[in-house]
Amino acid sequence: MATSERESALFRNWAQFVLRFRWPILLITLLITGLFLNQMKQNLRFDSSVEYFAAGSKARDILDEFQEDFGNDTYHIVMVEGDVFTTPFLDKLRTLHLELESLDLATGESNPTALISEDGFADDDGFADDDGFAEDTLVQEAPDTVRLEEVTSLINTRQTVFEGGAVRVRGLLDTPPTEADLPTLKEAVLSNPKLTGNIIGTAGQHTVVMLRTSVVDFDQRDHIYRTLVTVAERHNSDTFRTSVTGMPALNAELVGTMQHDMRRLIVGAFLVMGLILGWLFRKPAGVIAPLIVVALAAIWTLGYMAATNTPVTLLTNIIPAFLAAVGLGDSIHVQAVFRDLRVQGTAHKEALIDAVASTGMPILFTTLTTMVGLLSFRFAKMEAISEMGTFAAFGVGMAFFHSVTFLPIVLSFMNTEGFGAPASATSGKMDITDRILSFCTDLSSTPAKAKKVLLSGGLLLVIAAYGITQIAVYHNPVTWLPMDYQPRIHLETMDTKVGGTAQVNIVIHTDSERDLHDLDRLEALERGLRDLDLLKRLESLEQHVVDFEHPTTGERIVTSTSSILDVIKETNRALHEGDEDFYRLPDTQRGVSDTLLLFESASPRDLQRLATADLSRSHITLRIHWMDATAYAPFTEHIRVGMDKFVEEGELVQPTGSVYELVTIVSGLISDLLRSFSAALVSITIMMILLLRNLRLGLIAMIPNLVPVAFIMGFMGFVGIDLDLTNLLIASIVIGVAVDNTVHYMYQWQAAYNTGATTNEAIQFSLGHAGRALVGTGFILALGFGVYLASNMLNIQRFGTLVGAACLFALFTNLIFAPALLRTIFGPNNRADTN
Repeated sequence: MATSERESALFRNWAQFVLRFRWPILLITLLITGLFLNQMKQNLRFDSSVEYFAAGSKARDILDEFQEDFGNDTYHIVMVEGDVFTTPFLDKLRTLHLELESLDLATGESNPTALISEDGFADDDGFADDDGFAEDTLVQEAPDTVRLEEVTSLINTRQTVFEGGAVRVRGLLDTPPTEADLPTLKEAVLSNPKLTGNIIGTAGQHTVVMLRTSVVDFDQRDHIYRTLVTVAERHNSDTFRTSVTGMPALNAELVGTMQHDMRRLIVGAFLVMGLILGWLFRKPAGVIAPLIVVALAAIWTLGYMAATNTPVTLLTNIIPAFLAAVGLGDSIHVQAVFRDLRVQGTAHKEALIDAVASTGMPILFTTLTTMVGLLSFRFAKMEAISEMGTFAAFGVGMAFFHSVTFLPIVLSFMNTEGFGAPASATSGKMDITDRILSFCTDLSSTPAKAKKVLLSGGLLLVIAAYGITQIAVYHNPVTWLPMDYQPRIHLETMDTKVGGTAQVNIVIHTDSERDLHDLDRLEALERGLRDLDLLKRLESLEQHVVDFEHPTTGERIVTSTSSILDVIKETNRALHEGDEDFYRLPDTQRGVSDTLLLFESASPRDLQRLATADLSRSHITLRIHWMDATAYAPFTEHIRVGMDKFVEEGELVQPTGSVYELVTIVSGLISDLLRSFSAALVSITIMMILLLRNLRLGLIAMIPNLVPVAFIMGFMGFVGIDLDLTNLLIASIVIGVAVDNTVHYMYQWQAAYNTGATTNEAIQFSLGHAGRALVGTGFILALGFGVYLASNMLNIQRFGTLVGAACLFALFTNLIFAPALLRTIFGPNNRADTN
């Protein structure tokens, strides 16, 4: 076969250019790397929040509107375990509450100059009302105007009473109870459905202090969480066991785990890659140069993310270790050919040029196919998935660029004599790699054997197809953490012992439409939340939601509610001397208007958190138990049914909150998987046809790459591994990576076949030229993704195991099914028509 058939003039010229100007290129590379390192130091950040993953969705838009009207919808929670209804416990709880009220979020220290109202709400201007209660509060702000807006616990939970001829709002324990008061207090609290499942657990052994701040970004939320942990630890004792929990705490802990995992996975990946490179090339130069290449690719990728202010998420966290495994393949192919040329006696510089010239085009196409597999995530609706594809594809592209640029430069400075030549190259003896290649190709050495191989593959695909139909969707970030991980334990304790850790807000707009011809409806809408009929329907909607029982477990998942209905009922009861029979809506429209006016006069800040100033918009807040996102589907449908039943023309009721964001994430997982995989499959097939310039051969080449994808997805279905946000990526990644081996194999086979070799001879040539590199990269990918088992996060462990197994399986499908297909379709002894 002529050399020109398997060499690229473009890459020969490129290699000559690189080696001629190696010093300037080296300096420019180091300069750019320094700039990216600086970007990483200054701007690289981490974000695991649900809000980030739901960015751009309708659910997120509604939540943004809610936060604009009513402030932050999430709470930092300090949970305390102990015998709540004892004097020592309540004294400690009061001390903790007061310290949290006076907390300076900028420094994390108590700020005695901060004025917090007796009802526990931090307000704006620091002036007190005539009734002695602070209407507004001066609170020192953390950087970027973080405000502590609300602190709520048993100490100050709202009590609406009628005293001195006026409605007043005070805290439950403004006056510390005596020992004699405790039994009565315990009975009153534990029988109050507005407190149990919200502020205190039904057994009276767990209670919480809930803090709400202004709307903050993730970095600020993490700072607040760390500050609260420090404060809680100061108050922790055997009888007063504190912990910080809630969704902000979970997100902060996930980020800490991500950062720890990234360091661990990078170190582990480079150690494993180094060992494999040492086995393949047996010389320091063969280890150091490729590792520098993937290190540069990882630095440039993370630097690019930092420069574009894109945070590292639960998805992009895997990119550095991913690049160490995937990006190394290009360097191995270049070095393997370079090593073989050196063994044959080719001069050092000429061997480098020849190696780049002969491998440049196939590794360009393998890079492009991998990038296409990753860029297929651009078709996903979720922005976080799209970002994963974009930056991982950029990193793979940089690994290729440095493999044909930086790698030859580094090798040009090193002594590569010998360079780990295989035993078969010098002694004629077969080593383990040669035996693997020989075994695989011999499985289809005769037409009968080839048909058996293909029938076996077809049967495997049928079995895998059934397994794929068994895949379910399950998305629950809490289960990604180990069972014994303290943040997970705290969240689950809060959820079961106190009340739900998830939240739904049902937002009500009475000013959404004015183009009505019904004058009565227009008048009702003008009254807004003062309209008695509207309030009765909201009461029915709230009860409808509370009554929901999950169809699978039969349990009620709503643990508590909060709305403007509460303050109206509380005020009505207060006006009737605390008679519980009057804890209900007033009977008349005038009664509603009066109770709202009286409550607003007593505690305007409380009302502002529940309704806008013109009383045209409000919300019902539901605390619910934490479940996987798919389990919420019946609940969200139940809410929709209630909205259809109780909402009238001209009113707009919209649910929002963390649950709806999780549902948004999950609802698109299957469609995103199908969309991205279809895009990858079509694009890679077209690229394979263009590379081989043969429609039939291009289609044949894709068959071995569908087998490992089907196998791994079918395996997930059979063993019950559900589809979540992480393993959604597997199919597109596997086909993008698996096709790399096919490109090298088919490219070399076609080069030999087109110059007169028989099918069998071309197979032997392809294995001789690219086989060792295929085995090396296959095991590198498997072991590289195996490093993910070192992660603390269970979803990352599953991801690494599945992708690593798929890569290893893809190696053998290429070495076994590709020869069988070629021998069956082209005939074992056929030659190309070269006339």
